[in-house]
Amino acid sequence: MSTPTTIERTLRAGSTARIGTELAYHRLTFGNGERRVVRTETSAEVGRSQRPKRRSLLVLVQLTDLQLADTASPGRFEFFEYLRGVPGTGAFIPAQRPQEALAVHVVEAMARSIRTFGGSPDTGARLGLAICTGDNVDNAQLNELTWYLRLLTGGSLLPTSEARLYEGVQRSDWPGELCWHPDGGSDRWRKRWAFPDHPGLLGEAATPFDATGLGVPWLSCFGNHDGLAFGESVPTAAYRKLLSGTDKPIALPPGFDPLGREEELFSHPERFLTGPIRTVTPDDGRTIISRSDFIAAHLRAAGLPAGHGYTERNLRDGTAYGAYDGIERVRVLLLDSTNLNGRSDGSLGYRQLAWLEERLVEVHSRHLSSVGSQATTANEDRLVLLASHHGIASLTNDREAVDGPEDDQPRATADEVRGLLHRFPNVVLWLNGHRHRNAVEFWRSPAADGGGGFWDVSTASMADWPSQARLVELAANEDGTLSILCTMLDHVGEADPRDSEGLERLAAIHRELAANVPGRGLGSVTEGRREDRNVELVIRSPFAIW
Repeated sequence: MSTPTTIERTLRAGSTARIGTELAYHRLTFGNGERRVVRTETSAEVGRSQRPKRRSLLVLVQLTDLQLADTASPGRFEFFEYLRGVPGTGAFIPAQRPQEALAVHVVEAMARSIRTFGGSPDTGARLGLAICTGDNVDNAQLNELTWYLRLLTGGSLLPTSEARLYEGVQRSDWPGELCWHPDGGSDRWRKRWAFPDHPGLLGEAATPFDATGLGVPWLSCFGNHDGLAFGESVPTAAYRKLLSGTDKPIALPPGFDPLGREEELFSHPERFLTGPIRTVTPDDGRTIISRSDFIAAHLRAAGLPAGHGYTERNLRDGTAYGAYDGIERVRVLLLDSTNLNGRSDGSLGYRQLAWLEERLVEVHSRHLSSVGSQATTANEDRLVLLASHHGIASLTNDREAVDGPEDDQPRATADEVRGLLHRFPNVVLWLNGHRHRNAVEFWRSPAADGGGGFWDVSTASMADWPSQARLVELAANEDGTLSILCTMLDHVGEADPRDSEGLERLAAIHRELAANVPGRGLGSVTEGRREDRNVELVIRSPFAIW
């Protein structure tokens, strides 16, 4: 049976389960579906009096910001959570999520939803591709990467460290009231935000299971959490040594105030990890992965296409960007927007920018040169779909370091990247994540007459509410326009965890917990506006397709 999309039904707040001192805890329930919003910021408006004839070119599903976390890792900074709600603490929060021990289960539930997807709600076309747009893992660790690849390809998965039990901050005997303890006890999540008891949940979360796998060809992007400690810190030798040990910090060093020390966190994260500790079981998988490690793992991974967007050349060059031409009349370009010199936001190195220009020229019969003149080629036109972790709004990180780990310098930020793309009319869509919110924006080209530009589609995190994926269909319309049809997709777990069993119950608990996180759950910015979710994005076709 096909899993319903959000056009047919949506999740919303249900009954109140408990009331805390600040907020009530809500169950979830299914409500009415959300009709598609037609967006025509371009001049290429399609008449709505009758639907145009259209031909599907591609149906894909985007997953982003899975942030699969080794919850017992000594390299985490959960104690930063005491800063939650304090203004100006974006470099430190979030450091821990009440639902994070169930992250692998929600991805597995989404894989099952993708497996049962019956076809486009608009054309009936079958799903042909999945793209994961980065932050696949939480702390750039090898064991987390292993879980990620197993979830996509299928097979036996142990969703915890080599200890085979939960050793993280949510244990009922962990000191302090900072984090939610599902087995019961006293904590601020229970008192202030009415989080429930779930006895035995952490033990269930550590139980091995057989992953289904996506069942479709998939591509993968490199995000800041895939290459940096805490998604923003350079993993120094001292930090790596702490990561491989048995001492897990439970608080900051005495008298240590992190506020105003963001630069130190980016460059020397180990200095924040020298406070009081608890002992955990060491794990050989707690090693930091490099770009080359990330690529090598994808080259070894089962499934199609081979390398999942990468080649042996990427491995030799230490790069994480590539081109995929497995779709007729479409080129997918995977970009690496992570700056390994630190900070969570992104940018593109100048070598990558030159590579991007070359790959764009290859699929354009006409474009603008770097000086603004018209250039023509004998190349066959293809539509261009970009995929990366960061989108335009997050390309702000121009950090450079003479002896730093990032070797592609200087760095290009938003204006420069957008300026390059606007020279190439076949670029119609950029899929990204990072911001943990649904957002859609049209970037109009100043060099083109009406209709020129591209759609920038950012999708919310699976780690947080609303824990969804985004279906994207690219269709050619008879009237010379293109429609990009976006549909949010829920995983197979029921709205109320009490109506699910086994792994799907764990995934439903994850989603319910995420929905109740203050400031990041129901009704928050993570959902985006209606016009950021189920949408039809219309754009003039840059060349004749129909």
